[in-house]
Amino acid sequence: MKNNPSHNTVTQSSRILRLLCSAYPSWTPSAALANISLQYSARILELRRAGWQIENRVEVVNGVRHGSFRLAKPLERPNPNRGVEVTPDRPSSSDRLFPDDAPLRHLDLG
Repeated sequence: MKNNPSHNTVTQSSRILRLLCSAYPSWTPSAALANISLQYSARILELRRAGWQIENRVEVVNGVRHGSFRLAKPLERPNPNRGVEVTPDRPSSSDRLFPDDAPLRHLDLG
């Protein structure tokens, strides 16, 4: 069975969202998010684009930067600037690089 990268990404986004929800109002260290996805910044961006308000901060301790994240408003997804709601469990086709209904185009080189 092949691994579906888009399915893994959605699962990782959902897992990160669950972790942030369960930790609220505490901050979640980026190391905990990296345990879910090494590309946690991309997953956070996906969640933000879906309307989730996620805060981040960086603290410097003994010259070492430590990042952390938390939900700005727990369990709320205000999304006034988008006409289409996107949940981490089901991305819209407009968020995909190659939507299923995209017209087939090719360059005919003769």
